[in-house]
Amino acid sequence: MVDLTGYKLTFDEEFNTRSISQTGAGTTWADIRAQDRGDANADVGFGHSSFVDKGSGYDPFQVQNGALSITAVPDRTSSGVPGSWESGLLTTQGNFSQTYGYFEVRADFSEQVGAWDAFWLLPNQQTPDPHNAGQHQELDVVERYGDGPKTVYSTIHTTDQTPNIPWQQNRQVTSEMPNQNGYHTYGMDWQADRISFYVDGQLAGSQATPSDLHSPMYMLVNLATQGSGSNNADVAGVPITSKIDYVRAYSKAPTAVAVKQDAVSSPDGKDPGLYGATSAAAASTSTTATASATTTTTSAAPSSNTTGAASSTPSTTSSQGASSAAAGSAATTTGVTSKPATGSTTGNTSGASSSTAGTTTTTPSSTVSTAPASATGATNSAIGSTTTGTRPAAATSATSQAAAPSTGSAGTTSPTASATVSPNPAG
Repeated sequence: MVDLTGYKLTFDEEFNTRSISQTGAGTTWADIRAQDRGDANADVGFGHSSFVDKGSGYDPFQVQNGALSITAVPDRTSSGVPGSWESGLLTTQGNFSQTYGYFEVRADFSEQVGAWDAFWLLPNQQTPDPHNAGQHQELDVVERYGDGPKTVYSTIHTTDQTPNIPWQQNRQVTSEMPNQNGYHTYGMDWQADRISFYVDGQLAGSQATPSDLHSPMYMLVNLATQGSGSNNADVAGVPITSKIDYVRAYSKAPTAVAVKQDAVSSPDGKDPGLYGATSAAAASTSTTATASATTTTTSAAPSSNTTGAASSTPSTTSSQGASSAAAGSAATTTGVTSKPATGSTTGNTSGASSSTAGTTTTTPSSTVSTAPASATGATNSAIGSTTTGTRPAAATSATSQAAAPSTGSAGTTSPTASATVSPNPAG
């Protein structure tokens, strides 16, 4: 079971209000990736979908009853890639990034054919592939497809080359859920030596941390679609909806600054809590009362490496409007610059993206372990077994996100887990 004793809550989005804009300026989330803008109101997307802002004439997002709904529809506006579906993606790029920690989403992912749900992380600055194999850094906490909702795919993308992993150095853990209906939690504990994946609080599997995954990463959550094979959204051609209860991040870095948890408004009343971690409100009860809860935690001295300077210290940044302990004040620990949030908005913000300048972290080359002869390199908990398999082919993304079959979301059912290294056609 997940145990976050000693961790601090560093990011908390309960979706009590809507805080979305095109660039993320003054809001918690951006709905267009800075590097992937396709037109004035759309992200080029991937799979069989473009990601649009409501300025396109279609709004894929709705916040209601403590949850975010993302709905994908067949091509409805002139924005995005012609012929693709129009859906939604949210990212904290430029607003929040963190090195190491526990990251979790609670979601009711779609079981409808064509759905491709994901919660994932990308680095502030990609490290070039020294082997020129076209690889990149990416952590997929969960990916699932509507045509295979019982299977959770968690994947590590790296430029590290490891023997016995023929599918371009990606590492993957899979989990099978006996009941995929309703809300599930999908989490990842990323540490300097190991990355572990969890489903409904249960360990699904873990792998050694590659040498190129030691710098700040930001979060993304999206509903994409596919347009071919057994997961073809065009077959039924009807809207697809997924729901997100919350997105949370935690850190155990000494310099991490806790945020105040927003009001919990679980749609089904089954919020699992903070697993022993502390929020700013909780931390303030054990220290001298202060005007701001954030001052009860350890603050780091101002960091100078905000534009590509090297750092070997775990870093956390937080800037979240209502869910931050000090709204409008950037909480920076080490190595990354955060952008102050000025509150929750419902409108669009146009203009150039303000993504954070890439921060590079000095990384030890000895952190990668060679995959065993079984070609998995993954460690399972007692609830699973090690297997080798092949996951279904999926549409590739020009900017990241490995295609992985989809898995559902249901209450408190624990998964039967297995770690798998399998060919990855997407990258």
